[in-house]
Amino acid sequence: MVTFQELNDLRLGKLQSAVADWQAMIGKLVKVADGGDGEISAADLAAKARAADWKGQNATVTKDFVTVTAREFDDVVTVARSIHTILSGAHSKLTKHKSDLSDAVSRAAKKNIYVNDKGVVNAAVPSPQAAGSAKIEPPTQAEIDAVAKEISTILTAAGETDSTAATALRFHAKDKHGFESSGFNSFDSAQQGIEDSNELIRLGKLDPSKITNEQLERFNALLKAHPNDPVFAERVALGLGPERTLKFFAGAVDLDSWENRDDGTAGTREDRERRMQLLGTLEKQLGTTLANASHSNSEGMESWKDRVVALGGENVGSGQGGSQTRVHGFQAMSNLMRHGKYEGEFLNDYGNALVTYEKENTGDVKDPGPGGKRREDVLPWDRLPSYAKIDQLHYGENNDAGTDPMTGFMKALAHNPDAATDFFSATDPQDNAQYLLKDRRPMNDVVPDSMGVGGSVDDYKGPKAIYEATGDALVAAATGVNPDDSSARPPEHTGQHRQVLDNSLKYLAARGDDFPAEMRDDMAIVLSNHGDVVHHSASALADDPKDARLLDRDQLLEVSKQVSRDQNAYGMLNEGLNQEMYRDIRENKAEDPKETLLRAGGTVGFLEQARYQALVTDKHDPSWDAKWLYHGFGSIVNFVPGVGDLAQRGVDAVTYEWQQQEQKRVDAIHTQDNEEVFKGRERQLQALADAWIKANPGHANSRYTLTDEISGAAYNGNNRASGLAGEG
Repeated sequence: MVTFQELNDLRLGKLQSAVADWQAMIGKLVKVADGGDGEISAADLAAKARAADWKGQNATVTKDFVTVTAREFDDVVTVARSIHTILSGAHSKLTKHKSDLSDAVSRAAKKNIYVNDKGVVNAAVPSPQAAGSAKIEPPTQAEIDAVAKEISTILTAAGETDSTAATALRFHAKDKHGFESSGFNSFDSAQQGIEDSNELIRLGKLDPSKITNEQLERFNALLKAHPNDPVFAERVALGLGPERTLKFFAGAVDLDSWENRDDGTAGTREDRERRMQLLGTLEKQLGTTLANASHSNSEGMESWKDRVVALGGENVGSGQGGSQTRVHGFQAMSNLMRHGKYEGEFLNDYGNALVTYEKENTGDVKDPGPGGKRREDVLPWDRLPSYAKIDQLHYGENNDAGTDPMTGFMKALAHNPDAATDFFSATDPQDNAQYLLKDRRPMNDVVPDSMGVGGSVDDYKGPKAIYEATGDALVAAATGVNPDDSSARPPEHTGQHRQVLDNSLKYLAARGDDFPAEMRDDMAIVLSNHGDVVHHSASALADDPKDARLLDRDQLLEVSKQVSRDQNAYGMLNEGLNQEMYRDIRENKAEDPKETLLRAGGTVGFLEQARYQALVTDKHDPSWDAKWLYHGFGSIVNFVPGVGDLAQRGVDAVTYEWQQQEQKRVDAIHTQDNEEVFKGRERQLQALADAWIKANPGHANSRYTLTDEISGAAYNGNNRASGLAGEG
């Protein structure tokens, strides 16, 4: 609290000088960071380091050092600008507070109200001369009180300004090494963020099982008010701390504890429904806030992230001592991770720890009691019998209760494609792709109340949330595109993207017909995104160890078959590869242009064999309707490199012919001989031949002979694929 005397006697000259000094400092630092006046800058050095063709250790150690150091200069500028904002704002506000105080004292004097140097307000005592010459009207008590209140309000505001400035400056001074990568954009927003984060932290320290719906609504509102404020986010994360953050969330989502609060004084059904909605919002708002905070490289946040990982296997729920309710740190944090984009290194550290914990704690379990059944390869989240487990940690879809932490973590990876690529291409400390795509057994993580007529969760046969989430993460890892971002476009592939593709083919093909149905459309996206190497491999004449682009064709055929077991996924795959075949015909500068024509035929034959095998496998499955149900390219447009609007018309023409004939082929496929397998593909092959004619105007072939050649290539490609499957 600022006193009357402190504000009244305040001298602001040094603060004004500091503001000017920091403004000058910013100009100098910007030149060092970004360049100017022909001087060498950190940005110049970083650009040269990225462009340098360094080999060996220089390719990693030195280049990383230069680029990281250059980024530190950007952080220095950010901090300098933030400090200037705080000092400048504090100077302006304190100047106004001092002026307001002087004005209030002057106006009081005109009403015969005296304010002493301690800020005490009283009626003025007239001098003997004044008393003898004229009658002086004494002020009323109400007037005295009003002056006192006005002065108190000014002093309170000055105290808040002083506190905000001190808190903001301490934010930048808390680390001994390094600089913040974020700062304050205005004094007013800093003040609001600090006040709101303090209030939120106070609410977060209450007993979550007893926190009211109104308090929880306020908690959510405070988070929502600062969606893109990294300073607010870091203050919340550090103010609550890792333990309290996880315990608060785990306690809040425990509906049983809330309903049994205060000796079982449960609220109404409407209260419960509102509570569930608030918990869904809590997960989103708190999760997004923590995601923002995770990008800070401050010492405090680095320790916070390390501690969250360490808490993964510990109980953060209310089940202490003899209580049954138990929530692992991984379970709480993974649900929060569903929202926002978490920092990549933290995600990989967390994911590696989660996989390690699962592998070390998965095993056989015998449920208690004489009739308890024995269960094999049970994940640690599923070891307790149903009556001893918390029913729900995630309030969203009924097939996703949130008790399997891998689901939330997979969603987090989907929102950070670079982190997903690192995770699914890593083999140290374990092969994550093998574990997630092949070895890990799922659990039925469904909301018990959603089973309807008293069915057991063990009887659930619907889509599994873990496979849906893993599919999203795999798409992000292999394509570099966040599947939930409709504006994203595919980046240029790296070696890691190719490694993820190879891993996905290897481990998913090994599952055979146990391939998760939920991931068929995801692999259709992955194969379409990597359409160049898929088309190259599907049309290959033979295996060639010297061909680095060539995929394992056996694995590719098996995965294509599994994708083709679903009408929608099959449609996505074929439409994506129609795009690639058309692009190849237009853009490939092959030594012999006819290679692109014959390769298109080979890929069509390969895909037809995959489709044929899929329909034979599922010949008694009614899910393939007689009427073709696939309706368009929208599902994969974000993931396939574009060919341009004009060229897209050609792609659409090829796809249209293919799609029209698909409507007639589902019923007939089981009766046709392999020799007649392309009866429904002539119009697609004809359209591809026409595309080749347009792309090669100087050719000396007739439309008839070209169509015959691509048809022959399709037949040969089908035979080669049939041989891969052991049917030739």
